[in-house]
Amino acid sequence: MSYTLMSPAELSRYFARIGYHGSPQADLATLHALHYLHPLAIPFENLDSWCGRTPTLDETAVFAKLVDGGRGGYCFEHNQLFLRALLTLGLGAQTLAARVIVPAQQTPRTHKVLLVQTNEGACLTDVGFGGMTMTAPLQLSMQGEQATPHEPWQIEKIANEYLVSAKVKAEWSAKFRFSLEPQTARDYDMANWFVATHPASIFTNDLIAARVTAEGRYALLNTRLMFHRNHHSSEQRDLTSPAELKQVLTQVLGINLTSITGLDAKLAKLFAAD
Repeated sequence: MSYTLMSPAELSRYFARIGYHGSPQADLATLHALHYLHPLAIPFENLDSWCGRTPTLDETAVFAKLVDGGRGGYCFEHNQLFLRALLTLGLGAQTLAARVIVPAQQTPRTHKVLLVQTNEGACLTDVGFGGMTMTAPLQLSMQGEQATPHEPWQIEKIANEYLVSAKVKAEWSAKFRFSLEPQTARDYDMANWFVATHPASIFTNDLIAARVTAEGRYALLNTRLMFHRNHHSSEQRDLTSPAELKQVLTQVLGINLTSITGLDAKLAKLFAAD
């Protein structure tokens, strides 16, 4: 499938959004820099699907939402935006689909990831995995633990698939598995529609938002805000009102709420249910 390269003005606005001030090259060093900055600046959130709307995957709309609109998004949006920036810089990439690991469940392939070709080999990249979004690319051929600015990760080759795990509090936790089968725009359209509309989908039933910081990870699930400090303890806080939750969404997670129709009604219903 083909993606439109960013214009010089779009690339400049994307760099400003994520706080990148370097001299980009089509190399692994630039990929590392962008992969770290993107999730620190652009939050993960499912406010559209939670409020009853299927996020569009139109490139112009995704750029307007995540870059110019001060919003976040989920994997299809984040990794599309990231891919377009990488392609514009001259890096080659392939779009893939992954199955998120959920204990005792057989999950569909509804997570978008990227395989990027660099001067030092192929790398898995993923800037849209919620509260556990990677902050560095992973080299596909490297065996064993790979360091990132946050926790260590690893990729294991199992038959025709790759299992991706993170080391959390000294224990390995499997996150998703993927194959190298190329995906088409229709594949992502179908997966996007499924996760945004299926009555059993977490993205229609629960409010989810997350953002990485240099010190750790914020993760919001409905009315509970968690902060996982790098290599240390975790903290949690139960929010008690729509106003407090909106303050967290804007001031802690960095989400512009001005254009989200129906949010107040959903928040009122959320706290009424509690």
